[in-house]
Amino acid sequence: MLIAASALLILFAWFAGPRRFVEVILLTRSALDPVFTLTKAGGLEDMGVGASVNLAVLVVAAACVVTRPRVSTAPTAALWLPLLLVCLVSSRFAPDPGTAIRLVMLLATHAAFCLLAFYFVRDLADLRRFLLLIVAGSIVPTLYAGLQLAMGWAEFGDDGIRVYSSFPHPNIYAFYLMTVLAVVLTLLAGKSFALTPWLRRALVLYVPVLLGLLLLTKTRSAWAGAGLILVTHGLLFDRRTLLYFLGLPAALLAVPEFAERLADLQQGNTMDAYEKLNSYAFRLLLWQGAMTWFWERPLFGWGLSSFGHYVAQFMPLRLENDTIDSHSVYVQFLFETGVIGFLAYLWLYARLFALIGQLILRGERWAWMLLAMTAGYLSMAYSDNMLYYLIPTWYMWFVLGGACAVLGQRRAVRRRPVALPA
Repeated sequence: MLIAASALLILFAWFAGPRRFVEVILLTRSALDPVFTLTKAGGLEDMGVGASVNLAVLVVAAACVVTRPRVSTAPTAALWLPLLLVCLVSSRFAPDPGTAIRLVMLLATHAAFCLLAFYFVRDLADLRRFLLLIVAGSIVPTLYAGLQLAMGWAEFGDDGIRVYSSFPHPNIYAFYLMTVLAVVLTLLAGKSFALTPWLRRALVLYVPVLLGLLLLTKTRSAWAGAGLILVTHGLLFDRRTLLYFLGLPAALLAVPEFAERLADLQQGNTMDAYEKLNSYAFRLLLWQGAMTWFWERPLFGWGLSSFGHYVAQFMPLRLENDTIDSHSVYVQFLFETGVIGFLAYLWLYARLFALIGQLILRGERWAWMLLAMTAGYLSMAYSDNMLYYLIPTWYMWFVLGGACAVLGQRRAVRRRPVALPA
């Protein structure tokens, strides 16, 4: 099924064009996880149609590099190549090379979406089109989330009501909502996007819907990221955005579970048993155990995707499962790839911040919202498995790649020689 579905997707990209292929992915991929789950062969998570989409994305990106040499790949390579090379080398001495290679391919799809933006975003009009496409693609997951709440399907394990829409976990949906919120506020912040009055009103009305669903995911790190995005927009563009914070006490009173979610951090900090630990205290204990092993191989780590392989050996508490993810991108890179991989990951975002900063200095103030979105992502990366949150990360990196493409276009216009009058 993997090969057949990949072939069909590549043929679609061939006949419809790579731009149309990317547009379809941005418009539909956020709603397709429930469908793709049904196609997984024999319970193998990486053998369904979703893996075919990943493979097709890589093939389309490679085809663009080969067939469109005029578009420089240097900006994307400067961002992603150090991290991908470190991960590829680290996979060679991983305890499970197959799992490690799959993670490398996953990271490669993130880089591919960043690269594809350089081929299809030539100016602000193109960026505006893609941003609106991302917002349009969120309508189906929003309606599905509403259906979950109306039908009582939003129960998620022992955590009570946590809306997750078409995504496999509420945390992933929360990051997706945070990304869409940043995209909406970016469109509202940029006067150069030239939104029509009715479209601007529609986007303004969509913001409280996104915030309400974000609260119902009960993902605390996403709440903090969304708060940063709202503060950035309120202080720099529209003070009325700060009024949303006035509704927070009312939400805490109307839905006591929100307050309980915050109060959970004040209890359950003992180490007697896993059930008595709150989620953050458990993660702290997990990270402390990982760091004791990190100092044995601080330079190169224990190999990519090795955290789950060794966790039962360094975790002080007995685990219900033999493997568990790190719940922190920073701890994972330190443990698996050492200081080298950790620095490569930091370089990726340090370079990105520098590029967006240059865009702001050239007068594109809406790029402040992208800085806030990226900072929100990095705050969530502290306590979540963000590397595996595939779909929202695709959207985020396409938006960031599009912003970098606009910066490249601004530089090209400035370097272009001015024709002298005859």
